[in-house]
Amino acid sequence: MKHTFSILLVMCVLMVIGAALVTRLDISNEPRPERGRTLTISYNWNNASAKVVEQNVTSRIEAVVSSVRGVEKVSSVSCFGYGRVTVELKPKTDISAIKFEIASILRQMREKLPSGVSYPTVSGGEVDTALGDDNEVKLILTYMLNADMSGEQMRQIAEKEMKGKVERVEGVHHVDITGYVTHYMEVEYDARQLAVYGIGSSDLVDAIRNFSGREDVIGEVSAYKGRVTIPLLLSSKEERKRFEQMPLKNIDGKIVYLNNLASCHIRELKPESYYRVNGMNTIYVNVYADKDANVVDVASDVKDVMKSSHSLNTSLAYDRAEIQMKDFRSLVIRSSLTLLILLLFVWASGGFRWRYVAVISVSLLANILTAVLFYYLFDIRLHPFSLAGITVSLGIIIDSAIVMTDHYAYYRNRKAFLGILAAMLTTVGALVIVFWLPDYLRRDLRDFSVVVMINLLVAVAVALFFTPALVSRLGVGRKRMTSSKNLRLRLALWFKRLYLGYVCMVQKRCIRCASLLVFAVLFAGSLKLFVDSLDTNTFMPKEEEMKLYIRAQMPLGGSVHELNDKVMKVEAFLSKFDGIKRYETSVRRQGATIVVEFNDEARNSGFPYSLENQVIGKVITIGGADWATSGVSERGFSNSLNLQYRANSIEISGYDYERLYRFAEDMAKEMSENKRVVDIAIVTPGHENQEDEFYMEYDRRMLSADSVSILAIHSTMQSMLSDREAGKIDVGGRQMDVTVHPSSVNSFDLWQLGNSYIGVNGADIRPSVFMDITRRKAKNIIPRDNQEYVLQVAFNVLGSYTYTSRYVKGITDKYNAMFPVGFCCLDKTYGSYEDDGTQYWLVGLVAVIIFFILAILFESLLQSLAITMLIPVSLIGLFLTYSVTGVPFGTGGFAAMVLLSGLTVNGGIYIVCQYNNYRRRTARSFVSAFNHKVMPIMLTVLSTILGMIPFLADGYDQQPFWFSLAVGTIGGLSLSVVPLVFFLPVVLTSIPLKARCV
Repeated sequence: MKHTFSILLVMCVLMVIGAALVTRLDISNEPRPERGRTLTISYNWNNASAKVVEQNVTSRIEAVVSSVRGVEKVSSVSCFGYGRVTVELKPKTDISAIKFEIASILRQMREKLPSGVSYPTVSGGEVDTALGDDNEVKLILTYMLNADMSGEQMRQIAEKEMKGKVERVEGVHHVDITGYVTHYMEVEYDARQLAVYGIGSSDLVDAIRNFSGREDVIGEVSAYKGRVTIPLLLSSKEERKRFEQMPLKNIDGKIVYLNNLASCHIRELKPESYYRVNGMNTIYVNVYADKDANVVDVASDVKDVMKSSHSLNTSLAYDRAEIQMKDFRSLVIRSSLTLLILLLFVWASGGFRWRYVAVISVSLLANILTAVLFYYLFDIRLHPFSLAGITVSLGIIIDSAIVMTDHYAYYRNRKAFLGILAAMLTTVGALVIVFWLPDYLRRDLRDFSVVVMINLLVAVAVALFFTPALVSRLGVGRKRMTSSKNLRLRLALWFKRLYLGYVCMVQKRCIRCASLLVFAVLFAGSLKLFVDSLDTNTFMPKEEEMKLYIRAQMPLGGSVHELNDKVMKVEAFLSKFDGIKRYETSVRRQGATIVVEFNDEARNSGFPYSLENQVIGKVITIGGADWATSGVSERGFSNSLNLQYRANSIEISGYDYERLYRFAEDMAKEMSENKRVVDIAIVTPGHENQEDEFYMEYDRRMLSADSVSILAIHSTMQSMLSDREAGKIDVGGRQMDVTVHPSSVNSFDLWQLGNSYIGVNGADIRPSVFMDITRRKAKNIIPRDNQEYVLQVAFNVLGSYTYTSRYVKGITDKYNAMFPVGFCCLDKTYGSYEDDGTQYWLVGLVAVIIFFILAILFESLLQSLAITMLIPVSLIGLFLTYSVTGVPFGTGGFAAMVLLSGLTVNGGIYIVCQYNNYRRRTARSFVSAFNHKVMPIMLTVLSTILGMIPFLADGYDQQPFWFSLAVGTIGGLSLSVVPLVFFLPVVLTSIPLKARCV
């Protein structure tokens, strides 16, 4: 071979460059986010109810934004004091231009909005986080702090030396320091006593701020350099006087001091929330990353920063990056095992010839390292799905190397390249359709397809130039059989005669038609079984690791501190079990959550179910709170309507809220007649647990008759019921917050509000005379979707997923047919999606792409059609595999279907290419071409199957994508040889009938 040395030298240079770039690749556990198509418009309106915000601001913004070209969907949420409008854009739109247009429209309509509404701001359009978490930020690291000092001192050091440095790390959103106890000065007063002296709570606050010192800007003056602001700095001249002796007011020449009307106490500040890991009360530093950040890189940078801090002892309690990289490392191990199996197979199939193995191995290495160069040039991120593409393509790369090595070693020419090129292009053509798939499939398979396509295109160049040069250099030759008595040779001759008879027989028109009918029946039957199995084998989202979620909620009026006391009892109970790896507690005003994680041994046993039952028995004994469990058993447990976990929901939307609610009630009533449908509730999507509130409806006639203002009543009630911040004071060398606290907070209840007298503007009045006080459900959140109101009917179904999906579909179809114009309902169960079957029609597009590629290469429509018809027949094996084994189809199954569409035609391509090389195209020539290529074809099929075996080790529960992909590929390829042997001669009508037995 000419230029052997030059080809080997160039390839060695490319391999060295690729090896040097390995460390510079972008490696992560998650795909790189795409640029998002979502914009968010935010605004505030202090003290405005949700209904007022919705009618006066949200609806106006929705109306103008909906008219912008390129806007696909508009949704909004109006809350007490603020609102938010979310705009989703159409694909292939100029996001920056639309964002600028919306900002310009908001600027023009700013004057038309009510006074008090803040300027609407537009954000978003940067990244799409559909692959990441739904939350804006994600916890990546939790450190525990230990030192021989008080908690408050540790907190101060952590904020000074750690928090600022960590928050400066790129990708870190914010840092929370929890678990410490701080103190504050509480000034407790009696509102009635203050009213006697004509002093209000605001006077008390101003006096404390003046005494402790304050800074204000009182105006500007002209100076020789321009206008200069005048600051006013106030400080106490009598610093040694006790804080309690500060003067408040001069009344008729008598000075009233603070200790005359109030008492001062230093108290521990009760936190607004609690966070603990494994029930341990210590100081935690929680590091939160941006939702689109690379968790591994950010966590590594934060760890370097924390190591540089030597003032406190730190221990890592939670590392999200380590948990995620564990799966990544497991995938690398399986890929390495795949490579080892393939090389051992090549060594065995090559007659245990080291030179043969060396050619295949070096060709594979050259392919991978050269591909690394393109990964770097195209800025491709390597993550589990893209690494899957590398692993899957290993078998295909080895296939091309085997075909070229065997052909070049025997014939010493490169005529096999056309077959290799056609095989690679058909596989690439099959993968191209990924870019037209629905979003819920495309986001997982995009990088997978790109990596496979790069590897295959590089494999074509390696097979054309590098592999023949390596074969020539190493002197690899084909091992020939020398004895006619060899058993293998006799078997080959016997099979050749038998197969020649079959090829001649199927050329008869009647037999050909019968054969086509048999294959059509097999295809239709297997497709019917597969479609039936899709009811339970749909594209469900990736299941999370089994965790037990324990939730608690206090009734109206309960405090976070009371809830924390109850949760600590559950934590003490959980600490007794060895099968628990970790439990994380979060207690907030809205409720508490304990997330229990199990170790591997316990998770794969019945321990989680046993623990859930024991936890249920424990929480039942803890009164004063509502409890619920979920995550382990199907329904979980709840002793509260609000906390009950509901797995299914139907969303209904319409333009009239009152009619919408009546439709929801009708739907709930019909569902309640089915005994298998339980836990039915009508909720607001995303805001299921809204608190109750007391509503005051004033009698304006009575107010006018007695000259009482609503503002005065509110001011008096605020001084009796609300704490107020009053600045800071220096106590013992440390700054301490001052809080003014009315003593009547705990004693002034609803009965006293309706029956007692309060002082308003120097007169005693009874509030119930001027107002009616009623309790109602707080409607502080009003969501709308495309300018329609939205409600959900949530429920649980006692039955299989198949029964549930059919039941929900029946309900939605019935009510959609019954609803008037402007109302509709959708299945919003977790994991559901609008499946219009687009992905399956795209498989037909694969066949069309492959047909045109083959037509161009072979210059024959008949041969191209014959090879293309192998695709539907070869899918019989895949359909039977999923229907018989019951393995869920999912994203992995669809990837196997696309991959199989490209791989199954490869054998036909190799045979037809060899057949076209013969001058006489007879039946005997076809059989001869088949005999020449059957061994490489069998090797390629077996190598691909063996490469998939390691991905079966963890099972579907651990690795659903990999297991489904491996099962589908192995099942499909195992039966793909059958249509190649028996179906291809039937449809390859270009064999001359006169010479069929020659």
